[in-house]
This record gives sequence, C-alpha cells and structure tokens, in this order.
Amino acid sequence: MDNVDLCIIEALCKDARTSFRQIATSLNLSPDTIIDRYNALQEKGVIRGSTIVLNPKAIGYGAMAVFMIDVSPVAAGKTPFDSNQILEALIKMRNIIVATKTVGDHDLLAIGVVKDFQHLFSVRDEIAAVPGVKDMEVSFWSDIKELSPKYFVI
Repeated sequence: MDNVDLCIIEALCKDARTSFRQIATSLNLSPDTIIDRYNALQEKGVIRGSTIVLNPKAIGYGAMAVFMIDVSPVAAGKTPFDSNQILEALIKMRNIIVATKTVGDHDLLAIGVVKDFQHLFSVRDEIAAVPGVKDMEVSFWSDIKELSPKYFVI
C-alpha cells in the first residue's frame, strides 16, 4: 500500500459514497487509476465492502450494552468448551454488533444494541443460554447517537 491507496481508504471511510472521479480529482489522477486501485484493495481483502451509519434511536434502539463473558473451563466430566463456538454464537445474535476474544478478567466481550431494560435482560438471557457461558458482567449506556463500523476497526 502506498499513499494513493491510503488516500482512497481515507476518502471512503469518511463517506463510502464518494465517487471515484472525486477521489481522482483530489489526487490529480485519472478515475481509471482510482478504480483499478480500489479493485486491487478489494481483491487483497483490505476493503471488504461499504456501509451506512445508523441512528440507533431512530430504529428503536435506545441503548448499548457491553457483555463481558467468562467461559466455563469444562462441561461436567466432558471435554473443555470451545470459546470459538461461543464466539460464533454471539456473532450470529441479532443484537450483537461486535464480539471478540479478550485477554484479562474475561474471556469474551460482546457489544450490542438494546431497546430498553427489558430487552437488555432478554439479550443477557440469550447469551447466558449459550452452552459454555459460565458467568457474565453487563454494562449499559443510553447516550448513543450513531453506530458506525469506523468505531470498530479491527
């Protein structure tokens, strides 16, 4: 990757609808060059798609929650639980927007959107029902304005 690639990425991160022509003009290059570079970045897996920024309150979600999850070391007399399987279950849950393994006090972390306290308890119970989830701490906050993948760069 060079400076041109980085400029393309930066422009599209600010607004995924930025035209190739506009990016080309700002870099004093041809639109074809920008299109070729963009396609190469996609083929390399650097750019995986484009997205929109949502206002969660406008679609019924009034808060966000963090679920810090501990995995049970072993099932009663059986093989150890696989945290990867638990992680996959979390990723598939409708209200979870980010889930990852962690190092520290907890094994897994999930961030989700919830409508209200009742919905928070429902999501918590859904996570607790996943085989291998031993314990969980939950943090909740209600002052959210937008959800954007730019906040979850991994």
